[in-house]
Amino acid sequence: MKFKKSIYKAEKLLDSYQHDPDITLLNPFKKASNDIGSKGYLLNIKYLYVYQMLKASETLPDWYVSLAKSKLNRLESYFNSSFQNVLQDARLETDTLNKFLTQRIAWIYQGKFRVYPKTPLDYLPLELRLKVYVFLYHNEEDAKARCHLRNRISVTLAKLGHLELANFYSVYNWLMAQDVINTHFAESSHLRHSLHSQKYASQSTKRLAKDGQDVTIMTELSYYYTQLLNPKTMKYDRANVATIDLVALYYDQYPQLEQLSLPLKNYLRTKDKKEFYEKVAQKRMKFIRDVVHVPYTLKEPKLSPVNQDQLAIYNYLLRITE
Repeated sequence: MKFKKSIYKAEKLLDSYQHDPDITLLNPFKKASNDIGSKGYLLNIKYLYVYQMLKASETLPDWYVSLAKSKLNRLESYFNSSFQNVLQDARLETDTLNKFLTQRIAWIYQGKFRVYPKTPLDYLPLELRLKVYVFLYHNEEDAKARCHLRNRISVTLAKLGHLELANFYSVYNWLMAQDVINTHFAESSHLRHSLHSQKYASQSTKRLAKDGQDVTIMTELSYYYTQLLNPKTMKYDRANVATIDLVALYYDQYPQLEQLSLPLKNYLRTKDKKEFYEKVAQKRMKFIRDVVHVPYTLKEPKLSPVNQDQLAIYNYLLRITE
């Protein structure tokens, strides 16, 4: 969809209507498509923008205000349904996970989401990251924080390959940001930059796949642990502790993540790299003894794919802290 063209048309319509508030300029809104997934739906954007910009001035006809409110509500429902489909496919809609997010995550961030500083959530594996952002968004009341969460959701969707949905949600964020005082998300220049950045993020993922370098769970977990244990930023606090437990909870196919939780938390608290290395090395050796079976005819150990991944996690943690 040509979202950038829609931005230009929206600003042009606003300028025309403010210069000459002729009701005939608004009448085509009545016939605009209600099919959100179609290209024809883009016609709605300029009329919704005019509504968002002028609704406080009481210069818009009642039918227009009613129609705009209805379409914005439908858009919110459409996005919620789309996110639900993505999350269900990734096994991210479970009572256990939602309960954890309510008890351990939501209260930490409520009303606090802004551009800086980055949070431990920002380097979670992508699908899990999307789940957390969507969950926080649905439980957030602060208007500015909701803008930032919509932005993070859009960026994450783009990185996951859902570029059109990401772009559309950024446009929606731009529309909704017109209600928020002093936010760059209300600026069309920022929206254009976001759409360009999302295209690049999506293309990067496609290039990796084309080159046979799919972003695996191990790749994403390695990135998470790299950021978590970055000597310049590592911090022992409730936010980091919660993400350690969250990762172990979600990736329950890797029970060794639970075994690593306490050493990781202690390392954040004490900054004692030597102690952490020794603890991880000990657990690695115990894991190998428990799972490796070496037939007398073979010299190389035989590991299942899951155990290969778990051993790779141990090896990676040792490598980045040696």
